[in-house]
Amino acid sequence: MGNQHGVMMLFLAGGLALWLLAVLFVLRVCRAAAKADENEAGRRLVRAGRRGVSVGLVTAAATLPVVPSNVEARTAARCANRNVPFEVAPASARAALECEIERVRALRGLHRLHANHRLSKAARRHAADMVRRHYFSHYSPAGDDVADRARRTGYAKRNCSWRLGEVLAWGVQTQSTAAATVRAWMGSPEHRHILISSRYSDIGVGTVAGTPDLRFPHGLTAAAVFGRRHC
Repeated sequence: MGNQHGVMMLFLAGGLALWLLAVLFVLRVCRAAAKADENEAGRRLVRAGRRGVSVGLVTAAATLPVVPSNVEARTAARCANRNVPFEVAPASARAALECEIERVRALRGLHRLHANHRLSKAARRHAADMVRRHYFSHYSPAGDDVADRARRTGYAKRNCSWRLGEVLAWGVQTQSTAAATVRAWMGSPEHRHILISSRYSDIGVGTVAGTPDLRFPHGLTAAAVFGRRHC
């Protein structure tokens, strides 16, 4: 009887151990899935300082006053070619996109951003790489992110503290205009939070011909990188 009791206790202990292992496995899978969602989720806030880099997902949506439609229409005239498809006027696409971003910020009383050629280079290189290698993500196939790209252009220096935000888009025909691109970004809480944040002082915009999708070879791929640094 004692041996049977011992075997039963051993069986129960073994069953409990298996149950705990199953729970730990499920939790690990859930954490991995959550991490994957965070990595692929879209628009992130990147902070870095002298001691390293940390990456976090931007999820908060700013609460701002609604812009009256008549004011929206009146200010729209400030940005030339905002409704012109990329295929029609590719040379003016970047300027139109920069203007449209500044327009929606100005409507909400936000300060003007300074165009930064290093951030523009990072944005343009990433847009071109997505078209060339047919992917659409903040991470390159090698795993590089916006912080890595900003480092390579000299914006994110190791002896400086800095903050970065990135938004991406691609579209064809009427969806390749500056107005349509910014409207899509403003329709997403994560994108919107970066576009109308007061935490950034610099901006770089890159636009290239083509899309990451092989089915749509003609169109626009755009990247906008927002930054602030203190050295």
